[in-house]
Amino acid sequence: MNALKSLFVILLFSQITQAESLINVNNLNETLTKKNATWFARENSLTRLPKQDLQRMMGVKDDFFSDVEFEAPEELSIQQSLPSSLDWRNKNGRNWVPPIRNQANCGSCVAFASIAVMETQLNISALIPGMNIRLSPQHLFACGGGSCDNGWYPLGAIEQLQNVGVADEACMPYTSGATAKDAACDGACADAAKRAYKVTDFGTPTRFFKNVTAVKKALQHGPVMATLRIYTDFVGYAGGVYKQTTGDLLGGHAIAIVGYDDSKQAYIIRNSWGTDWGIDGYGYVAYDNGGAQLGKSTWWMDVDLGNGAAIVNYPRDYSYITGKVSFDASSTNNKAEGMRYSVFDKSGKSVWTGECQGRGSCKTDFDSTAFAEGRYEVQAVAVNAHGDKLVSSTRQFFYVVNQKPTISLSFKGADGVDFSKPLVDRPELLLSVKSSSVPLSGVEFHIKTPAGKEIIRNSETVLDQMKIGFRTTIFPNGNYEIWLVGRVKSNTMDVFTETPHLKVKIAN
Repeated sequence: MNALKSLFVILLFSQITQAESLINVNNLNETLTKKNATWFARENSLTRLPKQDLQRMMGVKDDFFSDVEFEAPEELSIQQSLPSSLDWRNKNGRNWVPPIRNQANCGSCVAFASIAVMETQLNISALIPGMNIRLSPQHLFACGGGSCDNGWYPLGAIEQLQNVGVADEACMPYTSGATAKDAACDGACADAAKRAYKVTDFGTPTRFFKNVTAVKKALQHGPVMATLRIYTDFVGYAGGVYKQTTGDLLGGHAIAIVGYDDSKQAYIIRNSWGTDWGIDGYGYVAYDNGGAQLGKSTWWMDVDLGNGAAIVNYPRDYSYITGKVSFDASSTNNKAEGMRYSVFDKSGKSVWTGECQGRGSCKTDFDSTAFAEGRYEVQAVAVNAHGDKLVSSTRQFFYVVNQKPTISLSFKGADGVDFSKPLVDRPELLLSVKSSSVPLSGVEFHIKTPAGKEIIRNSETVLDQMKIGFRTTIFPNGNYEIWLVGRVKSNTMDVFTETPHLKVKIAN
């Protein structure tokens, strides 16, 4: 991972005031009611962003779309043979789709959409709904030629997945959403190529034309990546069946379609804007979705895990470990009789091994007190009765923290910001963060309103030098208090520090 010197964190406040913004949710809902729309809106972390910030998140170039929509005739025989609904979040009573992620302030939606499809296909291929191999959208985006400002083409992402592959999240954690900057490919781990997963095959159920049946047929085998045009009304979507109704065009976007429901005449989509958007990050979009053009261009992907899979269930990425814990891993290889664990230090050297016996899954004890404080990675290998290697898991990274760390946290105005004077527009805070052993697991920005309400926004990416952009325009004018809390939290430890409270005045 790159040794980043600064981090730009955008804190999104959404429910405080009716200050001017690109998207007025009250007006939008009134328009939807007048037009008898089948969906409704609410404020979320995106609805108060300025237009340029929203446009930056649109990572599919608009020349990919057309103002002329071609539609293929539906094949009645195929239509009748397909189930009336399908949802990979509840297929045979199991959820095969990995947790929602957030691309944040970068046009990296193509990477997130393709990773969502690939991760789900890995779960399906391994026959483990909750396996949730966590792949690195940062590695795919940085090494495949994507750009925060210019986005990417979906086919470019799939070809990168087929020809080069993508490493696990531990190899290159996602930072572009927080820094708003592209990351260099050489910031990936040294053995990224060995750790890469590849797409073995892909296809295009639809390519610049509408064919709902073709998309539904492809969905029988797993989710598909799809593109759509985003208008401002979509940003506020909160439920119902979306159909483009009003608003300005923001640009092209990529998502994953994870199912459909004929009773709603809609696709089920998985977005990459966090769980605050839509229905916990998901949404329904009508087959006939107007200017959004969802379903015109789609891609399915195939992966091969014919030898089964191995997965580390604990610790997962971003875990903090104190004292003795039990490592847990499992495998779907039918010859697996046990698991062999390896822990690697930050240089990639193996510093610990452990074993356990058991079909399907097993645990082994790990005593972190024997290791120096810091970052480590763990990998599990499924073995047969003779101890021969069958299949390896991806690596998960974790931190060992047994001594109470010394934490310091302070902030000041950046670029001439003077907190003794009224604040306007978007002042920036410069944070200085120090921890004696491991990075902070989180930093919180607190603000107390004139009415005494305390609002907290958290960043789980914490670097030594950080900037926070404080959007004062979404707050009523008045007197406020602001402060920061930083913490290191493990399985048994919670150490935190709090900066002095600073009284400020907002006067826009």
